[in-house]
Amino acid sequence: MSRFFKYLIILVYTGILFSCNKDEAKLVITDFSEPQEITLEPYDLYPYTMMNVWITGHVNDTIILKMHSDDNKPILKLSGNIKERWYTDYYGEGSRTLIFDPYKATKGELKIEFQL
Repeated sequence: MSRFFKYLIILVYTGILFSCNKDEAKLVITDFSEPQEITLEPYDLYPYTMMNVWITGHVNDTIILKMHSDDNKPILKLSGNIKERWYTDYYGEGSRTLIFDPYKATKGELKIEFQL
């Protein structure tokens, strides 16, 4: 194998590795028939300070967002036209799961961005 080809392979694999973000996700919701979850993992030895959730869109009734598990208290109850940001301190202490519960909403379109 030529030296150029080896460097090209390394460059492609490096690009793939760094383009797969495990500490941020985007989700577009148009199906309100069941809850959905997003789980993020922190990178090792990365200095985190905050966890952010951005929600934009519209729904015909109330939705609920919770952190970590179904039995947790809601962090947000939203309805109608939505443009919200929720944040809290986060210092890389393990994975975090965001739960979208359609609650009373049956239709709409939401974009959720979740970032450690």
